[in-house]
Amino acid sequence: MKFRTTAKVGQNKGFITHQNKMMSIGSCFASNIGSYLNVRQFNIKQVQFGTQFNPASIERNIRDAITGEVNKSLVVERDEHYYHYNYSASFFAKEQEVLVDTLRNVQIDFVQELETCDRLFLTFGTAWVYRLIEENAIVSNCHKIPQNQFNKELLDLEELKDLYVKLFNDLHAEKADLQIILTVSPVRHVKNGLHENNLSKSILLLLSNFLVKKFDFVHYFPAYEIVMDDLRDYRFFNSDLIHPNTQAVDYIFECFQEAYFSKNTQEISDLSVKLLQLGAHRPLAPSQAQIKQKRIKEEALQTKIAQLKSEA
Repeated sequence: MKFRTTAKVGQNKGFITHQNKMMSIGSCFASNIGSYLNVRQFNIKQVQFGTQFNPASIERNIRDAITGEVNKSLVVERDEHYYHYNYSASFFAKEQEVLVDTLRNVQIDFVQELETCDRLFLTFGTAWVYRLIEENAIVSNCHKIPQNQFNKELLDLEELKDLYVKLFNDLHAEKADLQIILTVSPVRHVKNGLHENNLSKSILLLLSNFLVKKFDFVHYFPAYEIVMDDLRDYRFFNSDLIHPNTQAVDYIFECFQEAYFSKNTQEISDLSVKLLQLGAHRPLAPSQAQIKQKRIKEEALQTKIAQLKSEA
């Protein structure tokens, strides 16, 4: 007798290896992907646009980075600091030009990384957006500016399809070996309402499905379905009932590695975690013998990892 449904993830062993150079962009789940792969010695960079929840802002920031444009009309001053509506609040400065220069450097860094990147993770979080009335522009972050300066709206699926067909065509024209992995964040945006959250996620799922069918270099990983239809229980969420907890995230990545890792890649990943755990262990009063033994274990793990990487 079955008591749960399990999400089916297409098997593509060897799709993710330690030889790949990867980037992740999008909602906080993109950060989870980056952190998970980083500690396992994969070559992945979390793009420094800051957290990007909606696909329109993700597309806009990628476009602006490629063209080298920082829209100064979207710079806003608050509490004696300048922010940009297309970037997270982690970017601020006391002078507008300093902020603009910082953002240009972020764009340059992105373009340089894109030149050698062969795996790009994009995580969509919500289709609800805020549009700055004065500039008629969708923003990524409202920066605590009064709400009466924005209109809230739901992104149009057909407009998103057009944006991403053009973007993916352009990206692939520049990088023929680029593979794009789409995910929809399992984080629930229930502040808008349950029905509104479901409308939003539906648009993101339909967009992802359309793009996977349109392009053979675009893939979908069902993180959303794993949480909502496989785990399907509030015990897998934090106390806010919005964010999946550590146990849920670990299970998602068990599914991820089962789908994409070869035996060699899995072994390197496991040994990397052991090496990290060994390095983090600090005896209160270590003897010289313990220190030496620990160093020997670390060197053995490093040697084994290097050997496996050379065999990949």
